[in-house]
Amino acid sequence: MEVGQELSHMDRLTQTQNSIDGLVRIMYSSLSYLSRKANFRQINPNFPVTQSIPGADPDDVFQANRKELVSDFLRKAKQLEFLIDALPSSAPAPTAAAEGTRDDDDDFRQLEDEMQQVNKEYLEALGQAESLHAQLQTSLHGVLESRSSAPSTAAPTAAASPAPPRPAA
Repeated sequence: MEVGQELSHMDRLTQTQNSIDGLVRIMYSSLSYLSRKANFRQINPNFPVTQSIPGADPDDVFQANRKELVSDFLRKAKQLEFLIDALPSSAPAPTAAAEGTRDDDDDFRQLEDEMQQVNKEYLEALGQAESLHAQLQTSLHGVLESRSSAPSTAAPTAAASPAPPRPAA
């Protein structure tokens, strides 16, 4: 694919994204307007409207604004539909690309085999480390037990034997 053609596709994607953002913005603004500026209507003659929304638009202004919001939304939706239709579709890959795909598949298989071999070696090394750790713990417990059960054979301390007197100077 040429660089210019790729940039054209990116421009279409950017335009599509911007159009989606605009459509969402219109939806948000419409809902915000409708929820803030719509006044209560009497639906049932048995239940009169006793409250009003402060700052609500008069009915004729509200209806005109509502129609404008709908037309803005539809215009933006049609624009988005046009941009989506203009996006490139996925075309079948040329033969050179197909050969590249086979090479990639072979590379991935080779990498997967290497990964499995390395993982096997890791698990073996981990088993050896755990075995050595267990042996070391056993040895340390043995040393600790032999030290705690053996009688004390320490030499008498210096305080027990009297020191010879020092000559006076």
